[in-house]
Amino acid sequence: MSDSRRSLPPPGMGGMGRAMARGRVVEKPKNMKGTLRRLWDITRGSRKGLGWILLLSALASGASVLSPYVTGRAITAISNGDALTFVLLALAGLYLCDWLIKFLQSFFMASIGQRIISHIRSVLFGHVRNLPLSFFDSRRHGELMSRLTNDVDNISTTISSSLTMLMTYFFTISGVLASMLMLSPLLTLVSFVGVILIFILTKIVTTRTRKLFKAQQQSLGSLNGQIEESISGLQVVKAFCREEEMEADFDEKNVRLCKVSIKALIWSGYLMPLMNVINNLCYVMMAVISALLYVHGDIRDIGVITSFLLYVRQFTRPFVEIANVYNNFQTAVAGCERVFEIMDESPEPPDKENALPLVSPRGDIVMEHVDFGYTPDRLVLRDINLTIPAGTQVAIVGPTGSGKTTIINLLTRFYDVTGGRILLDGHDLRDYRMEDLRDAFGVVLQDTSLFAQTVRENIAYGQAEATMEQIRTAAEMADADSFIQRLPKGYDTVLEQGGAELSQGERQLITIARAILTNAPIMILDEATSSVDTVTEQKIRRAMVNICENRTSFLIAHRLSTIRDSDLILVIEDGQIAEKGSHDQLMQLNGKYARMFKTQSGQL
Repeated sequence: MSDSRRSLPPPGMGGMGRAMARGRVVEKPKNMKGTLRRLWDITRGSRKGLGWILLLSALASGASVLSPYVTGRAITAISNGDALTFVLLALAGLYLCDWLIKFLQSFFMASIGQRIISHIRSVLFGHVRNLPLSFFDSRRHGELMSRLTNDVDNISTTISSSLTMLMTYFFTISGVLASMLMLSPLLTLVSFVGVILIFILTKIVTTRTRKLFKAQQQSLGSLNGQIEESISGLQVVKAFCREEEMEADFDEKNVRLCKVSIKALIWSGYLMPLMNVINNLCYVMMAVISALLYVHGDIRDIGVITSFLLYVRQFTRPFVEIANVYNNFQTAVAGCERVFEIMDESPEPPDKENALPLVSPRGDIVMEHVDFGYTPDRLVLRDINLTIPAGTQVAIVGPTGSGKTTIINLLTRFYDVTGGRILLDGHDLRDYRMEDLRDAFGVVLQDTSLFAQTVRENIAYGQAEATMEQIRTAAEMADADSFIQRLPKGYDTVLEQGGAELSQGERQLITIARAILTNAPIMILDEATSSVDTVTEQKIRRAMVNICENRTSFLIAHRLSTIRDSDLILVIEDGQIAEKGSHDQLMQLNGKYARMFKTQSGQL
């Protein structure tokens, strides 16, 4: 306790040292006060015990402040030939209290910090699940993952360590300054020379390192992106014999990261040695001045000199640590702002106040002058007018990017129309309760989405109460039962990698079985047979004829042979309906559809 470094990180491993060792960029928040106030509000109910942390920080600082004074009393006792028993017992008691207080401080902070972070994660994830698809379509998934993990972890680190250290340092500096003024105002004034020098040094070094570590973080991000692309696209890399180019690109980015990291670490390494030099010089200066004052009789108690020199050690170092911890604190608050940016995004439009329940929908669909654009200045669909009676099987064909999938997204209200309206059973889709509307659709999307659960749970994803018999019947109708039975544990096989261990066709069959099990009155199949072989395609086609019977259904397909039996075929081109009719009608029209069909069937 007589050396304040006992309660501080070792030289070179303070707040800045730790942050720089990790290459973290010190980011300044846009509105620290507002963000902290919002963080305080959002954690209401989860921060019980912070008052104890504040009290323990004050007590820890009190022990640090008292120990130099007690040590000085011990020196005075020795010089006067007095008994040391009481002083030594007091010093031992301070050491014991210091250990106990710091243990309790760590114990409480670990519990409170993790409870607060758990609450923030829950609130954030709960908000993310309610965001519209447009939010995810306009942002990189890697960036969102970074906000959900890295930024939240930064907040956790700050709450569990930086906040405690800031409070402790604040109390320590206040107590030490008060003690120094009490012992000698003149020596206290002289000691501020070292503080000023440390501030100047910190400002010079951190200004340079902030830029270097920002460049390091950018280089690291570029390297990580290249590694991710290389690993995920390794099959393509090998197919086109681009291994050497891939390695050369990696080496270039790796060398760039290495160079900027060396510069950053060298500059950051200047701080602690130079700070120690300043501390030592100040210590020597204070020792000389205090000795002169003692010789001239201005200070008559040698214990005062001992206490003051120990206080000088305590007084200068926390200023650097506070600056470093504050930098980490700023980075965490900046991360907190990025988290709040997500939470400020508008969720899916809520149900209207008097939203209609959708019970036993028939499936009559009418599209009236429907316009839609992902951005206001670029429409994907323009003036779509369509009437689809209940039970109609509708096929949608057209070139890539023509707007086929967009129609499906509007029907399920993944997006809302920009203009016009869509009616289901005579009411605007926006008039229904969202949950009821989504329940009316059985969906098989082009991109298969399976989860790290059993095959049985994946098929029953939308019908958790389904029996095993119902699940197996759905799998049989989708022609998936045979390959599922061959899996190590059949329907209880866990898809560890979200289905990556299955072929694309097998994954698609499971998603088709999932849609079948919902028994929804409206079925949507977006390129459902695009990844299966011809034989399986025919089996699925026969199954779909039974599934879609007496149901309104929408099939998006590039293989026109799979939709020739549809009641209505829509040809979408440039966001408009170019042709519509049955297969026979469109063949007689001899237009776009006829040319597409003849091309695929080898007649052209």
